[in-house]
Amino acid sequence: MLSTGTFSHDTSHATVHSRLKANNPATHLLPRCIAVAVALASSAAALATDSGEATAKEDREAGLEVVTVTATRLDSNLDDVARSIATLNRMDIESFQAQSVAQTLLYEPNISVAGGPRAANQALNIRGLTGNKVLQTVDGARQSFESGHRPGYFLDPELLASVEAVRGPVSSLWGSGALGGVVAQRTLRADDFLAEEQSMGGFLKSGYNSNNSQQTTTAALLGRQGGSDWLLSGYVRDSDDVTLGNGERLEGSAADTRGVLAKFRQSLGDNHSLELIYRGAEFDGAVPSNGTAPINASSNFLLQREQETHNGSLEYRYSHPSDMLDTQVLLYTNRVSMDERRLSDGRDDNTELNTVGINLSTRATIGGAELLFGIDAYEESFDARRSGLNRPEPPQADTEVWSAYSMAQVPLGQSWRLDLGVRYDDFQTRADNLNSERSDDALSPSAALRFSPSDSLSITLRHDRAFRAPSAEELYSSGTHFCMGPGFCNSFTPNPDLDAETAANTELLATLELPGFRSGHRLNLSASVFENKVDDFIEQIVRGPSFMGRPDPGNTSWVNVDAATLRGGEISASYAANNLQLRLGFGSTRGSDDVTGEDLSNIPADTFNADLRYQFTRQDILTGLRFIHAREQSRIDVPELDPNTQFDAYSVVDLYAHWRPQGFDALRIDFNVNNLGDRFYQRAWDQLPQAGREVIISAVYSF
Repeated sequence: MLSTGTFSHDTSHATVHSRLKANNPATHLLPRCIAVAVALASSAAALATDSGEATAKEDREAGLEVVTVTATRLDSNLDDVARSIATLNRMDIESFQAQSVAQTLLYEPNISVAGGPRAANQALNIRGLTGNKVLQTVDGARQSFESGHRPGYFLDPELLASVEAVRGPVSSLWGSGALGGVVAQRTLRADDFLAEEQSMGGFLKSGYNSNNSQQTTTAALLGRQGGSDWLLSGYVRDSDDVTLGNGERLEGSAADTRGVLAKFRQSLGDNHSLELIYRGAEFDGAVPSNGTAPINASSNFLLQREQETHNGSLEYRYSHPSDMLDTQVLLYTNRVSMDERRLSDGRDDNTELNTVGINLSTRATIGGAELLFGIDAYEESFDARRSGLNRPEPPQADTEVWSAYSMAQVPLGQSWRLDLGVRYDDFQTRADNLNSERSDDALSPSAALRFSPSDSLSITLRHDRAFRAPSAEELYSSGTHFCMGPGFCNSFTPNPDLDAETAANTELLATLELPGFRSGHRLNLSASVFENKVDDFIEQIVRGPSFMGRPDPGNTSWVNVDAATLRGGEISASYAANNLQLRLGFGSTRGSDDVTGEDLSNIPADTFNADLRYQFTRQDILTGLRFIHAREQSRIDVPELDPNTQFDAYSVVDLYAHWRPQGFDALRIDFNVNNLGDRFYQRAWDQLPQAGREVIISAVYSF
């Protein structure tokens, strides 16, 4: 049986070569990265000096929204991207008043929220793949954290400026982990708020959620002068336990969180800039060890978790005045630390991941062709301590990755374009506590043929290969998994021979834009169908116990299992008529084991969604209604599920409104009613029902 997510403890996959590494690889990685960065920046500047003027791109048709996509690493207009991608801007995000990054994408076709109602444990499921099979980035820097059932998304939506979700494999650009897609998050910056004539400003926001008595306060101060701009923002979010649709409280869902974001950008002369970003957050709450499941006294214990994240980055960018050349050098570091104390017996655990990385990329326009080439390198140091007897022993491990990638968009005549990409990744992972090391490598190609017979229609056929490297935890975990009596314990067995998970995705996409059939009206349609064949799923397998003859408690390890196929598609439509806008979407995915024919777990139910909004211009009021309907998920031929398990159909309605009082434009009132009917429902594959009715109101004062 194959699983695609949380039910099976799935893992990463990549390929690796064997070579020795020093005890502290970060001390060797960073100097090399800086040396390469300087060389690339110098060569880019020289190339720009010798280049002629590039032909300017035609302006977008007046009145049409221009959306710039960064998840494809080319900073392209959405209309030019040959991938299935969902984008949300700051206005979209504010209309949700979301509690997590995952919730902002809830109404996008073939994207669903996994993990239950505890916001800190929510993750995204894209086309049936979730967890570590979906990569995330923040401000261009790779983000990854994986340890047992602990959360992996740490950015609070209060700091979000935009979110993009690429559906389908993207390893040719981002490397390991992008089997299901990439979630690219961008944080706030001064330009998101300041008008052209403003040199300083800010806002203060206060909000309340009736469901869990949550109080949220956010503030930002920002400015610019000469060639510099800066932003300082912080938030505090305190909540009680979530109330479910049946009126019951979900124990272990209260939390206190706070965070800060600081940005400073400085021009270094014509076309050169430097940006420094720091982001920090704290979480404090009594949560179960597996936040996606109900608390129980035997295996899912309540514990007090104190969590800290610290993220920093330094980016140098050079942009040629003709938009012919763009060079970026990004240095980043991430630190995640979790201290946990079991409330029943005081047992302490500590988990820490430190990452340092660099990305160097250059985009060039030569004769109408868009070229991208770059280098990625990062190092992760994982350290975990488990106190008490008969406990798991996570590895003290280091992972080092070096990658090179390139991409080309080449026009073939007036209506055709060929997109080609390839990335090479080299991995090393070493467990210091076991004195064991492994290495491997992977090649991730992609190709797309795009046909655009007119400005309003495009059809794309593409194929992508992707992979996910096995994590240190999957390779090297040891110690006790669980005990069935004194001295009779099932133990973890390391498996350093794990292969990478691999994916081969073929997809057909079409987009159609019909402006002008009536003044002030516009219709956009998009559709895609895909087949994603995934091999060597990494799953946690428990063997035993056996009581025949000499009793054997068995063992637990991560292993590669057989192949699976995921098929499906999505359809989106957007209709705008002056102040009225209607968005519709439908997503469907099927998944099965290629050997046994069994269903895959974590395949979401077929889902239809709608968003209808109207802008009252005179009163400056925006009102909207969202509707989502999920069909019954009956494709659950999965051995680990209880035979009586069922995932019923459900429909949920949300209302939202934004109001700026006349004569007082500095004030905005946001109002949401989520789950208007107070429905008691559970998403497919979740182990917990969702939150009941939420009435959320907030006031934002800008200056």
